[in-house]
Amino acid sequence: MKMSWTTENKGDAVKAEKIAHAEEIDFGKEQEEWNKQYAKKFLKKKDKRARLVLGIWGKPKTGKTGLSLDFPDKPIYVLDWDRGVESTWREHHDSTDRIQIHCPINRDKRNVIDINKSEKDSLMFINMVRQRIQEGEDPVFVFDGVDTYFNSCLLKVNNDPTKVTKVMPWQYGERNKTFNFMMEAVYSLNCDVIYITHEKEQYIDNTVVGFVPAWQDWGGKLEQEIRCYSREDKGELKYFAKLIGSRTKGNLVGTTWTTRDGKPPNVVWHGITELRDGAI
Repeated sequence: MKMSWTTENKGDAVKAEKIAHAEEIDFGKEQEEWNKQYAKKFLKKKDKRARLVLGIWGKPKTGKTGLSLDFPDKPIYVLDWDRGVESTWREHHDSTDRIQIHCPINRDKRNVIDINKSEKDSLMFINMVRQRIQEGEDPVFVFDGVDTYFNSCLLKVNNDPTKVTKVMPWQYGERNKTFNFMMEAVYSLNCDVIYITHEKEQYIDNTVVGFVPAWQDWGGKLEQEIRCYSREDKGELKYFAKLIGSRTKGNLVGTTWTTRDGKPPNVVWHGITELRDGAI
C-alpha cells in the first residue's frame, strides 16, 4: 500500500513535534501553587528591612545588656541564662512591662542545674514569643548568656559537676546537639534577634594573643557583630562598642561608638543610634 506524499509529510511533522516537546516536563498543579505562594512571600520580603541577627560580646559589665535593651519603641523578650538582665531592667528601665525577662534555670535537690527542665523551659518561652509574633507583634528577642548555656549543656553528658569524669570525644555530640538546637530555635524566630556572650582568651603556643567571642563555632550565622569594652581615662570610665562585622551595613564596619561616659554621678548613657534604628 502506497501512502501519498502529503500523508507521509504530515506524519513526519507530527513526529518532529513530539520530539521537540519530549523534554518538556509537566510540574503539575502543586508546583504552580507553590510558585504563586513564593512570589507573594518574595514581595513581602522586598518591603521589609534586613533583620538584626546580632552578636554582642565582651568582658562582663561593658554595656552588652544595655545595648540589647536599648530599643525604646519595641517589645523586648530576654532569655536570661546569664542572670544579669533583671538588675539593668529595674535600675534603668523602671521595670517596664515592655521588656519581659525569663530565667529558665531550674535546679534539683543538689542545687545542680536540671538541664532537661531548663532546656524545656527555654523552648517554651521561645514558643510563647513565636506565638505572639504570629499574632502580629514585632519584638526584639535577646538570648543573654550563650556561653553559660553552652557550659550547662555538658550536664547532658555528666550530670554531676562535683565529680571529674572522663568524657569520650564522641560524647560531646550530645552537648553540641543540645546547644545548636537552642541557638537555631532563636534564629528561626521571625523578628530581630540578639545573642550575648563573653569573650575568652585566644592562645597560640600557650601564649595569650588576644580575645575571641565564645560562640562555639556558631558565629558564622550572625549578620552583625559588636564587641564591647571599657577603658579608664583620668578617673573617667568609658564604655565603647565596635562594629567588627556586618553583612547589612558594610560601610559601618570598623566604627567605634562611645556608649557611656562621664564621672559619677553624672554618667551618661549614649548607646548606639544606628542600632536603635536597626541600621547596622
